[in-house]
Amino acid sequence: MPVLKHILYKDIIRHSLFWLAYILYQAVTYKWNNVDELSFQLPPQIIGITVPLTIVITYINLLILMPWLYRRRRYVLYAVFFLLIITIGGVLTRLLTHLFVLPWEQVHDPARYKLEIKTFWIPIRITRLSFEMGTILAITMVFQLMRDNILREKHLRQIEKEKFTAELNLLKAQINPHFLFNTFNSLYALTLNKSDMAPGLVLRLSQLMHYMLYSTSGDTVSLNNEINYLKDYISIEQTRFADRVDISFQCAGVNADVKIAPLLLLPFVENAFKHGVEEGSGWITINLNYLNGHLYFKVENSYVAKAIPPKPGIGLANVQKRLELLYPGKHYLNLTKNDESFEAELKINL
Repeated sequence: MPVLKHILYKDIIRHSLFWLAYILYQAVTYKWNNVDELSFQLPPQIIGITVPLTIVITYINLLILMPWLYRRRRYVLYAVFFLLIITIGGVLTRLLTHLFVLPWEQVHDPARYKLEIKTFWIPIRITRLSFEMGTILAITMVFQLMRDNILREKHLRQIEKEKFTAELNLLKAQINPHFLFNTFNSLYALTLNKSDMAPGLVLRLSQLMHYMLYSTSGDTVSLNNEINYLKDYISIEQTRFADRVDISFQCAGVNADVKIAPLLLLPFVENAFKHGVEEGSGWITINLNYLNGHLYFKVENSYVAKAIPPKPGIGLANVQKRLELLYPGKHYLNLTKNDESFEAELKINL
């Protein structure tokens, strides 16, 4: 409700300023047009007839004819009604002037009364009055169309923003089940063997979930926090695979001020464990460097081609969509696979 009142208040101010400018124009040009004299004068026919009729005809056009005909693209019929209402406006202006202004001038302005044509029907004057009224209608129509276009563009931008946010939230939400699926598999393997490492794994998993639930709700997080998150995840997977995996994680150049979209790097590491060592032994090499506003992230893992290719997961496809939404034109992603290794190379301009 307060927003609506604010909008109505702004509309009233804007319309009032326009009509004040119109009255000022009429007052300045009254003698200018008639006796080539520049002065400020508001005769009764302007303040009592011309201005009120122009205002009424203008809002008939803006509030009735344009929504009814113009916005429905019935342009020919709209043009007919447009010409009709400005003609009616010109005739009414002349009629009211003849009925009320001429008697007033006879008493209060005899000099001007003597110059006036006393007959009502003066086609050229009615045409001029209609044209002047039509000019105001055209100006206000252009203003209204410009305003409609601005509001339409604003509405479209808002829709695009909401669509972007919804799509991004959906992609981010899809990461959590994927992560849980992999980590609970690790926990399940330990509990089957009644490993003493299971409680520690549960604790680390709890810490990871706390980070995912409470620290990644914003648009960005600290890159240091993301790195610590990756290290915790790697620690969990190392507990699961023990000596079956050889892992190298190198990090350089990162400071506390660097921000990044949350959970953006994890899918590459998940993918490395899933396809690199899940069914045997293997190796994973992770390198992360930050230099002059650019993040360089490279994950390489062992890979053995299988007779039946595995079904593609949602992890990498998900992160590719998020990169396109979050860093359009500011990232480079290259995925390379051969018979012995898989490499994911990511560069982001942060």
